[in-house]
Amino acid sequence: MMIATFSLSPAGAKRLIARGLINEPVFQQAMTHGRMIIAVGTTNSYIAEELGFISADEQPRFAAGVVSGGVPCVTAADTRFANICLENGRIIKDVSWEEFIMDFNRDDVFVKGANAFDADGNAGVLLANPRGGTVGGSFGVLAARGCKLLVPVGHEKFIPSCTAAARLMGIDRLDYSLGQRCGLALLPAGFARIYTEIDALKTLFAVEATIVAAGGVRGSEGSVMLVINGPDEAVKDALALARSLLNEKPLSVPRQSCKDCQASGNCVFKEIPPKD
Repeated sequence: MMIATFSLSPAGAKRLIARGLINEPVFQQAMTHGRMIIAVGTTNSYIAEELGFISADEQPRFAAGVVSGGVPCVTAADTRFANICLENGRIIKDVSWEEFIMDFNRDDVFVKGANAFDADGNAGVLLANPRGGTVGGSFGVLAARGCKLLVPVGHEKFIPSCTAAARLMGIDRLDYSLGQRCGLALLPAGFARIYTEIDALKTLFAVEATIVAAGGVRGSEGSVMLVINGPDEAVKDALALARSLLNEKPLSVPRQSCKDCQASGNCVFKEIPPKD
């Protein structure tokens, strides 16, 4: 048995999670003999790219709500890709995802990223759409039918309590916001299956992983450090992948322009009270 450590940048962690998830048995089953929806999101853009559905250059278009340039905002709707609908691994283009999900059953899979998760297994998703966006249109169906919900999310998004956060958030509850006002949907443990770097390393290499440190400087902000242990060859293989992930470039996703927000009457910066 061997023990080793390495660090992952947020982009490297997203790549690892994507590679692990697409090899997870539940994911593979839905890809070959079922239905799946891959919702837009930054981590999910790596999944879509690993599967060959989008190119690396198109990844920024496979995102909707983002924290970019220091503020929460959304991407431009006219260039944004739609959620990917799959049946037996083939993209279904002649139906919206809202219609497609109506044929879901218990063995079908919905893949949705998160903005937060906690030690209790809860996930949190920011909601900028007053109607709840993807969350509002899907999770009632998924819960009612007992479908599988996979939530790929990196440890950079680990917070103390999603439940406590959800109590305070809300578009109409916030008096001011430096950026887009949001609510926070709570996806409880047992309903959502959170899938992190730790799960990906177990899927790909059958090694045990533990987060031992986080943070960094000079481009390593948001990074996590892991320790892994397992059979010698498995650990060496995991280290080889980790070394290659050091070259993963940060994902740059531009937000909607301030002019667009002002034109829609949704400019939030003008509402910030001046400093006394």
